[in-house]
Amino acid sequence: METGMRVGLSAQIEGGTAGGAPCSERPWLSILIPVYNVEPYLRDCLASLLPQLPPRGVEVILLDDASTDGSLGLCSEICPQSHPQVRLMRHASNAGLSAARNTMLGAARGDYIWFVDSDDEVMPGAIAGLRAIVERHAPDLVLCDYERGGRHLSSFSGPAGQPSDDREALLQGVFARRRLHSWSKIARRSLWNEDLRFPAGRCFEDIATTPWLLLRARTHYYAAEPWVRYRDRPDSIMGMLRRSRGRFDDCRNDDLAMSLAGFDAATRDALPAMSDATRCHIAHFWAKEFTKICWRLLSSSAFRMPWRDLRRKLARYRGMMDAESPIAFATLARLYRSRGRLPRAAILSACLWLAQADDAG
Repeated sequence: METGMRVGLSAQIEGGTAGGAPCSERPWLSILIPVYNVEPYLRDCLASLLPQLPPRGVEVILLDDASTDGSLGLCSEICPQSHPQVRLMRHASNAGLSAARNTMLGAARGDYIWFVDSDDEVMPGAIAGLRAIVERHAPDLVLCDYERGGRHLSSFSGPAGQPSDDREALLQGVFARRRLHSWSKIARRSLWNEDLRFPAGRCFEDIATTPWLLLRARTHYYAAEPWVRYRDRPDSIMGMLRRSRGRFDDCRNDDLAMSLAGFDAATRDALPAMSDATRCHIAHFWAKEFTKICWRLLSSSAFRMPWRDLRRKLARYRGMMDAESPIAFATLARLYRSRGRLPRAAILSACLWLAQADDAG
């Protein structure tokens, strides 16, 4: 975290309005786009966004995280010609996605914050749709859907097209869909207090922040419309994990296992009467991430690591993740069986058996 803050303080600002300074009028929306080696996709991203910008009220901040391709040059080429509310920032050295987002959060001036990935696109009418919701309802948090491979995918399970102050419904609806990505959530800047920042130097930064953002939102609005066109990229974090069957990336999997640290305690404090249904949705999300780690370790190391060491490693992940689940994994496996969800029960039970600390030793 400290690294990201130091880089943010030394970030350079280019472009913007005349003289490189942001305009004096406070925008209602800040769109924050981190840029790192995305030259093949960046032009499409900006072409989808810039024509939607109104004459005033929306600022766009691009931050180049020391790209080594032509991304910075493309930003410099496009920004001065696009809109006076577009600003370009730079990190002197690469600090990672979390640090880039944290730097932009510190520089953002809008009432609402929307993170957009530089390899994705903003769907036509998205900004106008968001503006209409903000003007009419002013929710703390707006959730949107997205398009992937031509398919409309939902980011929330719950009522759409109406404001709500039910924080538990918000929590349940997001975890039920397993959509914790930052770019489908537009939040009031006030929710991003200085004590909520992306973990610098770590992966799965969205899982490490979005749940806390949900707990802070007093009101929310779900727009069941695809506002983002998501692009599958082979060199993304998830793409690299999917391709790493030949090896197990300890750092990335550790980051995942630690990403919900403290969240169960936070939900108990914020929602002491939280229903069993909501607890089940959160526990199911977390148990599934645990089984994914188990599969990645087994598929990469089953014939390369002594069986005892492999089970000891699995036991470590079980200990880290079971402690953060609102329902113990063994109890959850029994719930699956009692409700007829036998494949889920079998997979989780098998992973728990393999990860028994006593046997692993």
